[in-house]
Amino acid sequence: MMLFFKQLGWELFRMFARKRTYIGFGVFLAVELLIYVLLTLDRSERGMEKWIERVAGGFEHYFSALTLGFLIVSFTMLILGAVFVALVTGDIVAKETEDGNLRLLLARPVSRFRLLAIKFLACQIYALGLFWFVGLTAFGVGLLERGWGGGMFVWTPEMPRISIFEWNEGLARYFLAITAFVIAYLPITGIAFALSCLKIKPAAATIVTIAYILADWILSKIPLPIFEDYQHWFITPKMQSWALLMYQDIPWPRVLESWAWLIGFGATGFVIGWVIFERRDVKS
Repeated sequence: MMLFFKQLGWELFRMFARKRTYIGFGVFLAVELLIYVLLTLDRSERGMEKWIERVAGGFEHYFSALTLGFLIVSFTMLILGAVFVALVTGDIVAKETEDGNLRLLLARPVSRFRLLAIKFLACQIYALGLFWFVGLTAFGVGLLERGWGGGMFVWTPEMPRISIFEWNEGLARYFLAITAFVIAYLPITGIAFALSCLKIKPAAATIVTIAYILADWILSKIPLPIFEDYQHWFITPKMQSWALLMYQDIPWPRVLESWAWLIGFGATGFVIGWVIFERRDVKS
């Protein structure tokens, strides 16, 4: 077991030694600052004040650091999170092929399954680190603007109604939702990882993953009767399960059902990638 964690540590070291690993952190920070500027413009803030006063009352109380942080996260995470998780995961095996490192890695007394398990786990740790970075920096931006304390006003298009929390509960819900993004994005890591195990360029694995997710999202939003019978096959609606954690009363049966589906999809992607990789001839 100690050897496994030592190998995982080296995999993380190699991952974070690549400059492209940090692109997501920089882009997220820049976009967060841009959204912060837009949300705190006089016109935007007046619009938020009218809305919050109408549905909750107490704008100064509920337009807090938590509310501002949540708005920034919800606006940035869907597209940008998918892009950068796919970028790193699509790179994890395909880059070894491109650099000619696979034969060197497999010359060691380690099975292909173990090698892939370490890489897949490293991708989950990267995703957790990225999402917590986004959550903490968005919260930090909120603190700079609104200070500590207050309530939390929550709304997303996926929620049927407004949720309102006091500070302590809002803080717990906020970071619970941030952590849940790791589960929500398992389909993306699963698809990108399976593609990365093919004899394919890293950029191709990333682009195909993003194209698939975007197509899924677009098709799931088309309000036509022909798509109604197929809604349960779309991935992106289930990826919105993190929003369920922000309901006033969390619908745990729905949350656990979505998580089971997402974990199953991610695990299937790993198994497909493993089967593909086991059949590959890395000598040629």
